Amino acid sequence: QLKYIDSMQFMNSSLATLTKNLGDDHPITTEYFKKQGYSSKQISLAYHKGIFPHEYIISHDRFKETELPLIQEFHSVLGEYNDLYLKIDVLSLADVWTTFRKTSIRHYGLDPSHYVSAPSLSWDAMLKMTKVKIELFTEMAMHDFIEKAKRGGIAM
Repeated sequence: QLKYIDSMQFMNSSLATLTKNLGDDHPITTEYFKKQGYSSKQISLAYHKGIFPHEYIISHDRFKETELPLIQEFHSVLGEYNDLYLKIDVLSLADVWTTFRKTSIRHYGLDPSHYVSAPSLSWDAMLKMTKVKIELFTEMAMHDFIEKAKRGGIAM
């Protein structure tokens, strides 16, 4: 089953910050680039968020250029570099998410991949860790009180 999860709903930080927090622990990125024949030194360069001249890429033709633009254009960059940049982003996020999952499973026995946001994961973690039992509403007044307090948003 394919499931789309927005990592920002769990870790509200930039990918650069999240990747930096991993230090040198990037098992997915390392394994991928080792299989591609890269050296350990080259692979370590992928442990940091790259730069890309997003504003410079105004047409598909820019991807065919063989020389890098001036550094001023580097809000991001071109063809093969673009592909490498995207691979590093995807692999870095996979490393971050995998580390987050392992930590959550180790501490709470809960897999974040089964939730839509940090609040829903936190709610279940709280219930599990405190062993609190939520009572079923037995009176209509209790139900009405909650219904009137609803404000919208995602609830699980």
